[in-house]
Amino acid sequence: FNPSTTISFSVPFEGHVMISVYDITGRLVTTLVDGNLSSGYHDITWNGTDMYGSSVSAGLYIYSLQTEDVALTRKMVLMK
Repeated sequence: FNPSTTISFSVPFEGHVMISVYDITGRLVTTLVDGNLSSGYHDITWNGTDMYGSSVSAGLYIYSLQTEDVALTRKMVLMK
């Protein structure tokens, strides 16, 4: 993606959702969502910045989506 990407997901019931982005070494880059979401489909956009608002370098990133019942990870490639 360049310069931003959208992460689409659905939540079967209302509850706590956390979506975090990590670099390839496993360091936390930013947290996109950390709170209660209603059931249904959601789209979250990551603009390639860290938790301080600074642009991150091109490369492979991993996002983790966690709910009370499910945890999944997916890869993303930021190209500049």
